[in-house]
Order: sequence, then structure tokens, then C-alpha cells
Amino acid sequence: MQVELVKEFFAEAAHSNEKGLHGHSYRIDIVVAGEADPKLGWLIDYGEIKDRFEPLYAQLDHHYLNEVESMADTTLEGVRSWILERLTPTLPYLKDVRVAIVGDGAFRPVALPADPVRNMPARLRFTFEAAQSLLHIPEGHPCRRLHGHTYRIEVGTEDLAGLREHLRALYDVLDHRHLNDIPGLEAATSERLCKWVWDRLSKELGGLRAVMVQETATSRCVYYGD
Repeated sequence: MQVELVKEFFAEAAHSNEKGLHGHSYRIDIVVAGEADPKLGWLIDYGEIKDRFEPLYAQLDHHYLNEVESMADTTLEGVRSWILERLTPTLPYLKDVRVAIVGDGAFRPVALPADPVRNMPARLRFTFEAAQSLLHIPEGHPCRRLHGHTYRIEVGTEDLAGLREHLRALYDVLDHRHLNDIPGLEAATSERLCKWVWDRLSKELGGLRAVMVQETATSRCVYYGD
């Protein structure tokens, strides 16, 4: 039986290009293909894929790609080629590596209905891409290194009418920036970013109910203004 397996990883990294210093959340799919072992019922253990990729992942996640050894090209294709070249000799059945950026890549706000399970009101969602480093935390912590995220922001208000233009102004300040350079975001944890967004919006409109900041696929912070 011919099969194709995909193991998905997410990496948070910064890089510099013609748009300046910024960052992204990257989705990396490691694709293997071949004949499944009829006795075991699988092609390869997913754990083996993870183990073989781990040394490369450790060089990418929470790092500045322009300083990664031998990575001359930090575009998506450049990152893909860098991984493929190093993983091919070590991972059996490797077919392909796919690298994509999580998020919208532009200001494309989306209206979301109230979600009682997550304790979230009706809200607008948008994403932006930025770099940061948390220089106030101890040496050795990965977040102290220069890295990046595709941030997902959700803002809930009593009345969503007119919110879009305020979020556009936020996007223009935050997108493709090094957050450390923005007053008030010199140490931009998700908690502080929530409060920064809340304080900025509350000066311009009323009825704020929640601000959510999601840095990674599995981690988010919600602030209700308390």
C-alpha cells in the first residue's frame, strides 16, 4: 500500500529583507512517502520524523534566520531548500518539505460570532507579522533571542461598527516591525501586548469587552480590562 505521511511543525522566527526586520510563524510540513510495512501497518513512526527533524528545528525556532548557519536565502523557498538539503541524508522516505507562513499576509479583518465556550464576545480578528526579543527575561530562555510571530489579534466590543478603521490603524503601527522599537512594547509579552491594544483602543472608542493576542498555534492571552 503506497502512502504519504505529513508531520506538521510550527516555528517562530525573525528575518530581515527589503521590508526590514520582522517575523513570522512558519508552518513546516515534512512529507514522507512509500510502501507501508504490511506487518507493522505503517511506513515510518511519526516519532522518527520528529527526531530526525529536531536538530534543524532547534536552529530555526525562536531564532533570527539571517544568522542561521549556511542559510543565505530567508525566503520560503530558501528555508525549504535549507531544510531539504540537510534532512534528505537522514530521513528515510523523505518526499518533500513544505514551508508556509501562518496568517493572512495583509490586513483582512474577519468578523467572528460570540463564543460562550471561550468566553469571547462577537469580535473582529486580524493578523500581523513582527519580530521581538524579550531582553528582560533570563539568559538562555528562547524568547530572549530575536525571533518573530504571526500575531492573531481579536477585539470584541459592544458594537463592531466602526472598529475596522481603528484596527487598521493598529495594523499599520505593528505589521512588519520590530516590536521593541515601539513605545510601550519594548518587552512585548502577549499579556503586555493585550494591555497595549486595550489602552490604545479605549482612548478612541467605548464598549471594549475583550482583547485576545495569539502568538503561536497553541498559545493565547485574553484581557477583559480588569
